[in-house]
Amino acid sequence: MPRVPRASDVIEILAERSLMIGIGGVVSLTLGGLLIRYKGQGYLTGLITVLFVFGAIGVIFAAYFALQVRKVSTHEIKCPYCEEPNVLVDTPTDDFPCVRCNRMVPIVDGKTVTVDQVRCGYCNELNYYSQKTEVLLCEKCNHEIPIAVDENGPRKTIPAAFVVVDDEALYELQLVGQGHKTEELINALQHMLALNRNQVKNMLNEMPVTVLTGITRKKAEMLKAQLSIYEGEVEFHPMEEARR
Repeated sequence: MPRVPRASDVIEILAERSLMIGIGGVVSLTLGGLLIRYKGQGYLTGLITVLFVFGAIGVIFAAYFALQVRKVSTHEIKCPYCEEPNVLVDTPTDDFPCVRCNRMVPIVDGKTVTVDQVRCGYCNELNYYSQKTEVLLCEKCNHEIPIAVDENGPRKTIPAAFVVVDDEALYELQLVGQGHKTEELINALQHMLALNRNQVKNMLNEMPVTVLTGITRKKAEMLKAQLSIYEGEVEFHPMEEARR
């Protein structure tokens, strides 16, 4: 189905039509009047008649479109991201971009869907998602933030790995398993640890293996979130606990 237009867009279109047609009608009537006054009637009678007819039609249509502006219906939908009212001509049937923040307002059965917030595990940027979100990409760093459907309802949840928690302790990051995305995981570890390919492959063959030590909880959570995208199974523990 076509997207429901904004009331302001419809009003602008109707007002523009009314103005342009009205100007054309007035110009035609004015020219017809000038011809009558300065040229008499004679052989210009046909032209004068045409000008008056087109002028009258133009004025009538201009008045019609002006009246239609007042008849435009309005349906207000508040953006769940920035709280900006968006005024449409009818109940929306599909998502539409907010007039202020330009984010797509999620719509289900003509109503906005609740939007939740999450901070990116890579750059800590605040992001938004709803039950309609299929893929969540960070608005700042463009990394994918994994989301899953809540077993108890239609709402979606963010893995705990992306929850940012302040902690002054130092942690040890361990790689304990891997999935099928071996090549992607190797590339991610190469970039993360500044190692060559053979060194990373040796690490994968020696799992469980310590990847990094002496890092903050925030960084450990961020790295775990990054590696989880490539099916890397990662654990992190406080260094005091890891030594026991």
